[in-house]
Amino acid sequence: MEESPEAQRRPDVVKRVSRACLHCRQRKSRCDLDSNGNPGKPPCQRCVREHRECVLGGSNRGGRRIRKNKIKNFTPAANPSPSKESEEASSPASSDIRQAQSASYPGPVVFLPPNPSAAASVSVEDDDASIGSVPRNPSDAWQCLTGIATQSAGANSERRSDHARSDSGTFSTLNGLRNGAVSNFNIPATGIRAYRLVQSRSLDPETVWQLVTRYAENFHPYVPLVPRKYFNRSALDSFAANEKHLLTAVLTIASKDLVERPEIHEYCSKYMHELISGIAAGAECDVEAVEALLLLAEWEPQGLRPRIERVGRGEEDRAAWMHVGLALRSGYFIGLDRTSFRGDPYGDQETEARRRLAWASCYVSDRLISVRIGRAFWSRGPGPMTGLVSQDFPSLQPVKEGDEDHARIFQAMLDLTQLYGNVHEVLYSGMRTSNQMMLMGDYVKYVDDFRLAILRWKSLWGSLDCSPPIQAMLQLSYEYLRLYTTAFAFQAAISQSMVKPKNDVESQREQLRTTFKNVASMQDSRFIYESVDAAKAYLIILVDLVDPERHLHFMPLRFYLYGIYSAVFLYKARSFGMMVPSEEAKVQGLVARTTEVLKQSSAGPDDIGSRYSRLLELLWKPRSSLSNSSSETQPNSNFPVQTPLPNPVPDQNYMDFSPANDFSWLDLEAVGDYVSGDLISGGMLGLDTFQNASDPYQSGQDRSQAWQSSTWLGDMNSSLLF
Repeated sequence: MEESPEAQRRPDVVKRVSRACLHCRQRKSRCDLDSNGNPGKPPCQRCVREHRECVLGGSNRGGRRIRKNKIKNFTPAANPSPSKESEEASSPASSDIRQAQSASYPGPVVFLPPNPSAAASVSVEDDDASIGSVPRNPSDAWQCLTGIATQSAGANSERRSDHARSDSGTFSTLNGLRNGAVSNFNIPATGIRAYRLVQSRSLDPETVWQLVTRYAENFHPYVPLVPRKYFNRSALDSFAANEKHLLTAVLTIASKDLVERPEIHEYCSKYMHELISGIAAGAECDVEAVEALLLLAEWEPQGLRPRIERVGRGEEDRAAWMHVGLALRSGYFIGLDRTSFRGDPYGDQETEARRRLAWASCYVSDRLISVRIGRAFWSRGPGPMTGLVSQDFPSLQPVKEGDEDHARIFQAMLDLTQLYGNVHEVLYSGMRTSNQMMLMGDYVKYVDDFRLAILRWKSLWGSLDCSPPIQAMLQLSYEYLRLYTTAFAFQAAISQSMVKPKNDVESQREQLRTTFKNVASMQDSRFIYESVDAAKAYLIILVDLVDPERHLHFMPLRFYLYGIYSAVFLYKARSFGMMVPSEEAKVQGLVARTTEVLKQSSAGPDDIGSRYSRLLELLWKPRSSLSNSSSETQPNSNFPVQTPLPNPVPDQNYMDFSPANDFSWLDLEAVGDYVSGDLISGGMLGLDTFQNASDPYQSGQDRSQAWQSSTWLGDMNSSLLF
């Protein structure tokens, strides 16, 4: 039926439709399906005029089209006969169909948005919005290009995977039909069975769950970073599939003291080391990787270190410093710092709360590790102290009556950490600034203000209702902050007494002893007394209020190291002669009890408690005890095995002080060098250097003179005080 001349002159008379036949679509011309008396149905006017078979084409709208594989529709019973096939091949319409199919596949490359099904309905406003978001820096532009390329690659890989699944499915079906069995499919492992350590048969799912349970019961209460939903057995598959960094960290920490099954910790540590290396190399990670690094920094499992010394030398501090730094950089990169402000939500409330908790934990870990080793903070961005309270951490709030309120406990730690950070930045910001404050006396007002702030914290949080081990953890943190603050005044007193240079070491020594024998007459006596009292109070809590096997054994390593710092501080205070004999005997007994508690809390001779108890023994033992025990040294041991004195008494045969003091109370590596280097050199811990009763400097004059040239007062590059 031909078009009328009037209709040809007025194309708007014919109503356009969204469908067309294959012939018109190939010619890219309008398909008139309304002129046959059956609107919207073939044949169209052109096919009628050219005597073609009019085949209506399918719609191209609605997103990406997935071409069906020919083999998918192949069945032996549906094979067309040769005559039928040749007839269709000779048909012009069938040739058009084949041409259209061949022309439409594989088709042009199209950049698709993340949701391909919504690609056809992208509005003009969305396009305008995407064009209007101008990259602010090269990283933004890189992210934009990476997103487009990833989406395109994902679309292409989906096409390939669809065809691959179709081919493999048909191939498996045909083989199954041929072999008479269809159930022998290779089903890919998922969930916990796809986890590397389970897939390699290093661990089985039951062992993994036992380790997760052990972690939840013993380690989790001190640093509650792992979402509690993962402590249900039903969530183990999700835990393994979505959070491999966090799960591996949990397994590594939970297995670090399994003496009967050391291979478990070895497997977990090797995989954890591989994951950490990937993060450091720039592998993609999320908040769970940051949480994993923070947990490792709190416990530092032995399997992550290539070598373990028999005497602790601060290796854990070094490893924790690196893990916290990597966690902070990763957290910055994925935008965790934005959670410090409530007005910048990242996603749903649960995700946002988790990210906020992770960033606040980064802040805490960064401040505490810097305080421990006397280094500057890594994090200089916005911290969590923007009015965050316990309600901002819903994952830590109790679920049922009787649960621990970890949200309030975490708020208490945040407040205390803020004080730690302020003390560090004001008093210990740098050796040059610190020395100037000591000599000018400006530190007095700062120390007084900090003491009042610490007391206010205790009045607010000291009576917090929590379990005994958590209460002990808060008390230990409080006492060490007292020590860290007031010890600055102790160093200031040393600095002021040594302003006038002396000609020899003996004159310096006598001047210091004269100064500290009468502490009550000193201007900073209240600070000096409080620093010694805080160190003793910390050790008393450690030996009297903390069960070594049930609680201290599972506490984060910083509470072990705080105890070591306290004992080293007391040793240096004793070396300056400020303790009367009765007080010195009590302190020696307290340190001996501390070494016993550290041994009891250890799972083996290479555990952190055993290693640092040896350090304290080497530092505090009198010469006579060391000399007697040296003959009992084991053949392959570098250090003598010693037992504490049953009734410790003051003895002048201790390693005495030098004016340089030879090590800082905050530098455990230097303490280790001090006690082990002299032993290696032949003299039993260098006792002959300072301990000869008749002539203290008969054999140690050269060594003391060497130290005199590089005393703490002249070493302006150091960031550690006495």
